[in-house]
Amino acid sequence: MQELPKQGSRAADRPESRERFSSRRTVLRAGAAAGLAAGAVLGTGTAAGAAAPAAGRLRGKVVLITGATSGIGEAAAVLMAAGGARVFFCGRRANLGRRIESRIRSAGGDATYVRADVRRESDVREFVSACVRRHGRLDIAFNNAGIESPRAVHLHEQSLDDMEKVWRTNVGGTFLAMKYEIPQMRSQGGGVIVNTASISAEVGFATIAPYNASKHGVASLTKVAALEYAAEGVRVTAFAPGAVDTPMLRRAAEAFDMTYEEIAQDYPIKRIVSAEEMARVMMWLGSAEAAPVVGTDVDVSGGYLTG
Repeated sequence: MQELPKQGSRAADRPESRERFSSRRTVLRAGAAAGLAAGAVLGTGTAAGAAAPAAGRLRGKVVLITGATSGIGEAAAVLMAAGGARVFFCGRRANLGRRIESRIRSAGGDATYVRADVRRESDVREFVSACVRRHGRLDIAFNNAGIESPRAVHLHEQSLDDMEKVWRTNVGGTFLAMKYEIPQMRSQGGGVIVNTASISAEVGFATIAPYNASKHGVASLTKVAALEYAAEGVRVTAFAPGAVDTPMLRRAAEAFDMTYEEIAQDYPIKRIVSAEEMARVMMWLGSAEAAPVVGTDVDVSGGYLTG
């Protein structure tokens, strides 16, 4: 099987492979966003099928999640509810949200779905307020909503409209969520915020400027908020996934005629991780066990960023 060259390798510089290389690299970048898009937990990782987290860690905690109607957000909602948390989540697709809410409740969990678009300040403000009205507080917030670049093209071919769409969701949505989560957490004496960044927050990748720049923005907002509110007991951090197994990644792989095995060659662990594995990382970062983790973008890329 052909091994995908690392970023900056000489294989990428050969004229006959340059465009193909660029396209293939785009698939890997799409994988970084895949956990933010549609997809059930498919069980490709070692954590799949593992027992629900210990109830004592989460029982009674009020957890708010944006972008939880699919992918990592959905997996986090299901797992945290199974662990005893009271989950309050949003997404734009009401049919998916209601289905997940019903699934969690049928299993004995506490979950409430609210339709909200993180690009709209009024929606975000009401979403956070509704959570507090229902549960009286907000202990953990997972700001997970995000979208990928609409087109894989070079920077001079990117449109301002595409840049604004991605930024309004990924950066603007994270900003608005924290804008309304933080005052509540300050008023109650503390809380935890975990933002979904990406390996694209740590390095640059060709052809996906809107997404790449937006995730740098998420990481930057995380650092600023951490510095401003840590002393008041509001802990803010982020994490950086790589390729995650979701329908988005499968569609990208099909579009570029690549197999998962080919994509996985760019990762030291040589496999694609599951949404459930990423959800467990989010859960740990939101727990008291991760108390010293402040303001960082935690590498959960399967070793991609270590090279």
